[in-house]
Amino acid sequence: MSHWWQTGKGRATVLLATIGLSLAMGAGLTRWLTGMGPSDRVVAVNSAASMPEPLLRAAEQLQEAFVWVARTVEPATVTIVVPIRSLTTRLRRFQPPRTFPEPFESDPFFREFFRRFFGEEGPQGPPAPSESEGEERPRWVPRGSGVIIRSDGYILTNRHVIEGIDQIAIMLSNGKRLSAQLVGSDEQTDLAVLKVDPRGERLTEARLGDSDQVRVGEWAIAIGNPFGFRQTLTVGVVSAIGRNPRDPRMGAPVEYTEFIQTDAAINQGNSGGPLCNIRGEVIGINTAIFSPTGGSVGIGFAIPINTAKFVVDQILRNGKVVRGWLGVHIMDAEALDDPSALGGKDVAGAVVREVIAGSPGEKGGLQPDDIIVGFNGIPVRSSAHLQSLIGRTPPGTTVTLKVLRGGQEKTITVTLGERTDEVVAMASKESRWRGMTVGELTPELRRDLGLPPTFQGVVVKQVDVDSPAGQNGVEPGDVITAMASQPVRSIADFLRITRSLNPDQTVAVTLRRGSSTMMRTIPAR
Repeated sequence: MSHWWQTGKGRATVLLATIGLSLAMGAGLTRWLTGMGPSDRVVAVNSAASMPEPLLRAAEQLQEAFVWVARTVEPATVTIVVPIRSLTTRLRRFQPPRTFPEPFESDPFFREFFRRFFGEEGPQGPPAPSESEGEERPRWVPRGSGVIIRSDGYILTNRHVIEGIDQIAIMLSNGKRLSAQLVGSDEQTDLAVLKVDPRGERLTEARLGDSDQVRVGEWAIAIGNPFGFRQTLTVGVVSAIGRNPRDPRMGAPVEYTEFIQTDAAINQGNSGGPLCNIRGEVIGINTAIFSPTGGSVGIGFAIPINTAKFVVDQILRNGKVVRGWLGVHIMDAEALDDPSALGGKDVAGAVVREVIAGSPGEKGGLQPDDIIVGFNGIPVRSSAHLQSLIGRTPPGTTVTLKVLRGGQEKTITVTLGERTDEVVAMASKESRWRGMTVGELTPELRRDLGLPPTFQGVVVKQVDVDSPAGQNGVEPGDVITAMASQPVRSIADFLRITRSLNPDQTVAVTLRRGSSTMMRTIPAR
């Protein structure tokens, strides 16, 4: 016997009645819950004490200041994006046939109902293909942040953000993507300059501040792309200034600058973005964090914008950074066990430990144990501060140094030289080439290696295992005596030869290991 609800019209009536009842119950429950809420909330709000009007106005004014900074700086902040190419693989998998749920499969009324509701493919969604074709699809992913420093398309970021990337683009705050070209970079400060063609897009240029005037306790506002969350703003204060990037706790591979420290949250992806003051001026470029967890713990570091200004100017003018050079080895005055032994007490500055022969410092009259406390009228806080001041001063500039010598203050005038690879190698008595670091062969090393006192060459001090030198048999302790059929007697010879080689040239190297002499060939890569 067939019941009426088993017919097509009967089943339709049951379904529609069920849907109508559910909607009616939901609406009634919503009205009941909504009716209960407002009175309770009104009582709770009214029972709380109101904030005094002057305090509320002050808080709102500060809040508006942060809102204004966001609106001012965000358009000048970009996301650095790079392509990754994912290859979809061929997959064969079983796909069950698409069917309508029982008991509605055979009923024309319900088939029409589900078609209108879900489309031709039914309630389970579109069928997945049984086989996907292999094809290469580029996808742009965030790499870091940057800041627009000129409205004609120049962008400042960190060198480590774009290092090793052959295709770079930037994402504007409005979501538009523009291709970017690397203009130049500086390894010593971890800064890089990019250039984009605006293509009619109006670019917002950031206002650059004066990082020499930054004080501990001032507001610090970071904007960037942490973990891919674009246009993120975090607020804190300037926690410290003059942090040494070479501090063992950081070990940042940069020189000729200091760091501004802030507790504004800086995370992966913030690198290259702006650190601003409450006026919306960029005071630094966010670069590094100290973190045992990999995320922000309230200790972030930015490169002062005055350092960045110098680097940008040098790259745009010379295609590279040309720095001043004093020619001394220095240390922090506060690191002395007894500063009074050098005639100083509670003195901040840089102590001269060694003066390099023939350097500008020697020619100007600097001596070991001098404490440099002033540079062109600027008080010197530390060795890193002095190095930063010298590093952003062009070669040939005559500077005035205030020096404490034996407790007496002296003024010394020095004309800075140019910091070159040769100068650095001679000053450090080391040089690096194709993954190996070599140093001078001192009398002590000759004795330790069992070499005659007159033996000449350079000793291999360190080798990267995966480098061309490491992969082709060079080991620490080897003594290089010839390269490219030319004798190597000193660091100066090694540097002169390596700089004269073609970058793609495979080079024959003669070396001494123990009592044996052997030859190794070192390719470019």
